[in-house]
Amino acid sequence: MKGKVMSVYDAAKEALKLVDKAANLELYQKLVDLQAQAVEQSGQLLEQAKAIEEKDKRIQQLEDALTMKGKMKFEYSAYWQVDESGKIVDGPFCAKCWDVDHLFCRLVQSHKPSSADGHQWQWIQCQKCKIPFRSAKAGEYINTH
Repeated sequence: MKGKVMSVYDAAKEALKLVDKAANLELYQKLVDLQAQAVEQSGQLLEQAKAIEEKDKRIQQLEDALTMKGKMKFEYSAYWQVDESGKIVDGPFCAKCWDVDHLFCRLVQSHKPSSADGHQWQWIQCQKCKIPFRSAKAGEYINTH
């Protein structure tokens, strides 16, 4: 009888070990699931942080544009930054980029199209838009500054 008692005891002991292992597997699976959720949420947080950073950058651009609005003057197909007396202190800047996006995109010298008239130095373009156009005043200012 002692042998049967030991075998029942051993079986109960084995059963407890299996339950213990099953519980650990379940706990392990829950930890794996939690880890996967944490990774997913950290990815979402990273995306949110990037979106906030981009929004902050855009807010700063708009604040800068608002500050500069009173200091900008449209003349000779471009925007110019002027001082209190109206004297040009910087520019020229792209009219499209300023009007549409409130961005300061400096105009630079461009190649004169072969079929176009005017001097080479009169042809300018926005570094962002890449569309060349003729502006004698803007070209002259770029040439001398």
